[in-house]
Amino acid sequence: MKKSLKFGYWLLVIGYWLLTQSVLAQEKTVVNKTIAMVNGEAILLSELEKNVQPLVEQYKLLTPASEQTTEKIRQLKKDVLNQMIDEKILLQETKKRKIVVAKREIEDGVNEVKKRFPNPEDFQTELKKQSLTETDFEKRIQDQLMVIKLIDLEIKAKVGVPKEEETTKLYDKIVDQIDGKQDPNLSAEEENEIASLAKFFQRRTAERVRVRHILIRVEKNASMQDKTTALNKIKEIQQKIKNGEDFSELARKYSEDPGSKEQGGDLGFFVHGDMVPEFEKVAFSLPVGEVSDIVETDFGYHLIKCEEKKAKSKLTYSEVKEELQEYLYRSKAEKIYQDFLKQLRSNATIKISEIE
Repeated sequence: MKKSLKFGYWLLVIGYWLLTQSVLAQEKTVVNKTIAMVNGEAILLSELEKNVQPLVEQYKLLTPASEQTTEKIRQLKKDVLNQMIDEKILLQETKKRKIVVAKREIEDGVNEVKKRFPNPEDFQTELKKQSLTETDFEKRIQDQLMVIKLIDLEIKAKVGVPKEEETTKLYDKIVDQIDGKQDPNLSAEEENEIASLAKFFQRRTAERVRVRHILIRVEKNASMQDKTTALNKIKEIQQKIKNGEDFSELARKYSEDPGSKEQGGDLGFFVHGDMVPEFEKVAFSLPVGEVSDIVETDFGYHLIKCEEKKAKSKLTYSEVKEELQEYLYRSKAEKIYQDFLKQLRSNATIKISEIE
């Protein structure tokens, strides 16, 4: 995955006011409760709740009910509010510096968002749903582009392309980490950083296998009758494969794994440790092109087809050079950005109400 050293790309990565994010997220409903004041401008509780809602829903979906706490939800609200304050401060700074964007840039931004909708009617429906006019929407795009220009002007000139020696030094540290060599001169923060990078690149060079599978679900503690029913079903599918029917089409039709069903059961490449042991053992032992016997895991019964294998390889500098340059560039840019935002905050008058 190679990327150019463009600041615009870094900006998209850190996630501030993306053109591709849902810029339709805030309703125009006015609630007479101010949750924060930023240099005299209000942030309403209705705006905060609208932005927090998707995160709270995701939290409740992914976290067991017994582990959910009101404190965690309150912290989510605080985090979102702080981001909204940052956005408000940045927009205020663009106006102070009289930053403008061309009409053509706004049109391009609007079209970029529109492309995310199947057709123009769906886009108009979403505008109505959020009580937004075309003018409201264009104004939001304009605000986002102004902020992007501000950050670009403030940071781009201060972040140069990483030097070759910086990149090779980072590469050597990553290779040492992969080889199990410890550098006593690394701080705890640097050690964690290098360990994360090593883990990322190690996945690319480790032994990998790509398989398809068909899953018929049955709970581990299911009754004997339910297990027999599931086993008979997977045996019928197995017979269809032996009769020459296409594995991927059978996966689309019968598999009960929602994550891979529509891809014909394709799980992509994975390394040792990614899958449950029973599944992984069979996947790595299968010759390319062959289909396994029935495999039982805690998820149910599987049929596995090996599509492709890649042997363990050595991480070379040439293949990761551009990614390491991009990483160093983004790291520097993010630090400068955070310092810039910290300065703006220190000069701002911010009043925040207690979050319930």
